[in-house]
Amino acid sequence: MLLESNTEKVKSLVDMVDNLKGIDKIRLAIQILENLYFSTEYDVDSFIKLLKEILGQLDLDYNITITNFAKYKNLLFISAKYMELSLLEKQKFLVEMLFNILEYDFKNQKINTKINKQLNVYDYCYSLKIL
Repeated sequence: MLLESNTEKVKSLVDMVDNLKGIDKIRLAIQILENLYFSTEYDVDSFIKLLKEILGQLDLDYNITITNFAKYKNLLFISAKYMELSLLEKQKFLVEMLFNILEYDFKNQKINTKINKQLNVYDYCYSLKIL
């Protein structure tokens, strides 16, 4: 974990994200970032664009079909638990989830390199002033 001061709720959700496949981590991150329940000065649209591009490479049908999020029950459960968090916990969970994606090995050097160069989790974390 990147942050030391996480609550048990956040730690529990991060543990659930740890157990997801890489593609599901990306799907969850996109869903949460697109429905962000707090404002930030950071350009999260750049994260969404990057993650959608990565998802398109991991799931060739992503760009040609409508994704039914209901078929991903584990992602729905994590999203529901995310909604129960306080504002600060939501911010911390999002940082931890993005950091988890940053550390994940997608078994594809191009994807790993792109994420390492463009997913600026540390800058995002500092912009939220939660350290």
